[in-house]
Amino acid sequence: MREINMEEIKKVVVDILKREISPWLIILFGSLVKGNFRKDSDIDIAYLSDKEISNVERFWVSQEIADSLNRDIDLIDLKKASTVLKAQIVGTGEVIYCEDEKRKNLFFMRALKEYALLNEERDVVLKSFFGMSIYSKGEKNDNR
Repeated sequence: MREINMEEIKKVVVDILKREISPWLIILFGSLVKGNFRKDSDIDIAYLSDKEISNVERFWVSQEIADSLNRDIDLIDLKKASTVLKAQIVGTGEVIYCEDEKRKNLFFMRALKEYALLNEERDVVLKSFFGMSIYSKGEKNDNR
């Protein structure tokens, strides 16, 4: 695979996504932004759009990006992503396009809040079933 630079990746991704799905937010995440991107790595892209597209349409958009960059593409609609994946993307991703900063901040806060609530719910289950907390570094807690 040919070498491509970050600016080229950003330009191709933003241009194609804006044309095809009109996103208001685009985030790169995964190995590309973590610094362990290899020549065989895929490119992980998350987006939010008011335009609804089918899984098939999203596949074809990802293929257009893949053909342009000669890389496999993982294209995630953040509205359909799990709570954990949203939190990981928000926490580690790089925003490369944003039409509405306030809306982005609200989405980020909501994603992190949902993740925190999920962890609290998990903690109750762990304490109930196993007598341990996710916050206790594996120490058993007999206060059930």
